[in-house]
Amino acid sequence: MMLKKLPLSPTGWRNLLIAVIILGIVFRVYNLDRKVYWYDETMTSMRISGYTQTEVIQQAFDGEVIPVATFLERYQYPTPEKDLNDTINALAGNPEHSPLYYLMARFWLQRFGHSVVTIRLLSVLISFLAFPCMYWLCWELFGLSTVSWVGVAIIAISPFHVLYAQEAREYSLWTVTILLSSAALLRAIRLKSLPSWGIYGITVALGLYTHPFSAFVSIGHGIYVLVTEGFRWSRQLTKYLLSSLVGLLLFLPWLGIVISHFPKFVDNTASVNLNREGFLPLFWGLNLSRIFFDVNQGTSPFSPLHYLSALLAGYALYYLYRKAPLNAWVFIITLIGVTGIALIGPDVILGGRRSSITRYAVPSYLGIQIAVAYLFTAKTTAINGKAKHLNRWQYGAIALLFCGIISCIVSAQFPVWWHKSHSKSRYNPQVAEIVNQAKNPLIVSDKIPGIMFSLSHSLNPDVHLQMVLPPGIPQIPNQFSPIFVYRPTEPLKQGIQTNHQLTEEPNSKSWLWRVE
Repeated sequence: MMLKKLPLSPTGWRNLLIAVIILGIVFRVYNLDRKVYWYDETMTSMRISGYTQTEVIQQAFDGEVIPVATFLERYQYPTPEKDLNDTINALAGNPEHSPLYYLMARFWLQRFGHSVVTIRLLSVLISFLAFPCMYWLCWELFGLSTVSWVGVAIIAISPFHVLYAQEAREYSLWTVTILLSSAALLRAIRLKSLPSWGIYGITVALGLYTHPFSAFVSIGHGIYVLVTEGFRWSRQLTKYLLSSLVGLLLFLPWLGIVISHFPKFVDNTASVNLNREGFLPLFWGLNLSRIFFDVNQGTSPFSPLHYLSALLAGYALYYLYRKAPLNAWVFIITLIGVTGIALIGPDVILGGRRSSITRYAVPSYLGIQIAVAYLFTAKTTAINGKAKHLNRWQYGAIALLFCGIISCIVSAQFPVWWHKSHSKSRYNPQVAEIVNQAKNPLIVSDKIPGIMFSLSHSLNPDVHLQMVLPPGIPQIPNQFSPIFVYRPTEPLKQGIQTNHQLTEEPNSKSWLWRVE
């Protein structure tokens, strides 16, 4: 009788999961060209083009007038003037970013053309690989195709994964390498063959070449092997260490660059040591809720989403511990725990904001999502032999998937979302609309290259720029009309006002001024 009361039959449940996965694919390719190409994405383009910020400042921030089309073509896309060695040198100046994604992006743009859509499409296509990798990992953990399909559906419609699948950054590739390396480890343990351990070693290297925090994933794998081997030396532990060593040896070329440029590594990541205003656990709750439901909610302590998400994740991990095989729950706990402790520990002890940066915790979020996939599969299909409250849990699973769909629909309509840094991007769409309606505009600014790149991607190609370094005051030419000043520093504003009158443009929130 209970089966008749279920909201969905097994066939209906399967069709729902397929529909959700298809929607996840659609959301990833929707509006790729209408989202603001923000500061961090422009840094991706600048580096793959073979330029450093210092070079751009020396060449373009000299007070000379330059068309937007020339500015972007020269510094945001690969050109014959800068070869692969220049790209590697530019990446070496930011060794905190592993090079694999950036090199892939350079070859991709050289092959398929220069545009924002083209480079973002690479991230989208890479994100599709996360689906089979999630399926494989869940299969290795539980041996149940139902858990695998639910896991794929959860990450397919997860607003967090959809947002970063559309970014010209390395995080969709990192998601894939985390899942791939984890599944390869479990396969190697199961098969106990030399080739399978060799494959795992290669995935370790791929992870490190994608993101340095992959080291935490590999450490978690080592703890998993140690625990499942009963804290004793064994052949499996030896094979794990040797495979990891192979991965590390393959990573040595870039590791050498990181070591030789370590002062830059420290300087470039110094901002994570700054304390974030607000109560840190509220940011943890906010970030956790964003992997399931995201309508750009804030960190209010009265938001029920923080507590509901924490309750869901906590119960899923508890249920996993009580019902899942030992190997499965130990693996997921180590996947979540090592990265989580590495981020939260320093913040709690020394201060900082590492643990509040959502994208750093991808391994932890994947572990939580797998635990939730197991929970809902177990509760809606009675894989543990109990059929109590199946209908309620099916409604809960439907609601969870529906939350992801609603989140993706909402965020898809906005050119700027929380992950694009409001302080750097928020009013660029309004500014671009005002400038693009003008007949022969000139924009004067002394903002840093990344800020100017981001705005330029939203401007018409024939708009002209005149950029200087503070406290420089350019000689403004008179052949352009109107003349705008974009986010000027106080010295630039005062310097222009000595000879001209500045009027704030309506609806630009003081980001755009008109020279009268």
